[in-house]
Amino acid sequence: MSKGLVYWVRDTHTDVIEAKTGKLSILGSTGNGHMAVVVPGTTLIVIPMRDPVKTSRIVDTATDKVVADLPSGDAPDGAVYDSFSKHVFVANHNGGDVTEIDPVAKTVVATISVGGGKLEFPDSDGAGKVFVNVQAAGEVAVIDVKTHTLVTKYKMKGCEDASGLAYAAKSKLLIASCGNGVAKVLIAETGVEVASIPIGAGPDAVIYDPLHQVAFIPCGESGTLEILSVADPKKIVKLQTIKTPPLARTGAIDTQGRLYMMAAIPDPTKPKGGGGRPTPKDGTFEMVVIGR
Repeated sequence: MSKGLVYWVRDTHTDVIEAKTGKLSILGSTGNGHMAVVVPGTTLIVIPMRDPVKTSRIVDTATDKVVADLPSGDAPDGAVYDSFSKHVFVANHNGGDVTEIDPVAKTVVATISVGGGKLEFPDSDGAGKVFVNVQAAGEVAVIDVKTHTLVTKYKMKGCEDASGLAYAAKSKLLIASCGNGVAKVLIAETGVEVASIPIGAGPDAVIYDPLHQVAFIPCGESGTLEILSVADPKKIVKLQTIKTPPLARTGAIDTQGRLYMMAAIPDPTKPKGGGGRPTPKDGTFEMVVIGR
């Protein structure tokens, strides 16, 4: 999400939705990727690719042209822009490492070994640290941006299949979603747990709203959206559970606090896809908007 635009990366292209009007346009050069990371102050986006494999693509949205295809690790997946370094950090799902990219210079700066298994979502504190979830281990790996190295890991007790991760800047908290039906909230500086909140089944991303200091956790299997208040580290509470369409498990937030989530109807006639998730039925994709 950037400048009122929602980027929805598809198998062959990227839908660009103007949040204010709902107008749809298409970027044809993005190809089959996982997500689009906007590079502030430029017209560039960085896309961790499914195909070509082991690749992160830089696209100029002004011209709809590929600027560069850069080597990444095995199955590049989640990614985040880090305002401290002005680089993009791509978590390589199967590789156990993170690719650091300078999008303006169009170069790979470093490959940072995290280890411990498959990696999921990263996030940045904008002050010199990047965090990434280590899935099976139920850990948050902490990367020092200045030295391009792993400095520590936070073990999340009782967290299985760690997936989504978000950093709440005002309260300096990390919010992680776990596949066994809990969300963990940690102090980002120390990794100390301050809350463990029950959530729905099949969570993926955690999306933080800095304006209202709430975290959204879409749970695609149960068809619910969990909303947590993370303004006060001493009082983390679940504000609401909203029923959502099936398969809604990732999304983006705009500057007013509206949440945009991709959803579709499952097709029981097709084999399950990645992570054992139902395969969407052709022609049922939609953008769901949740307002306050």
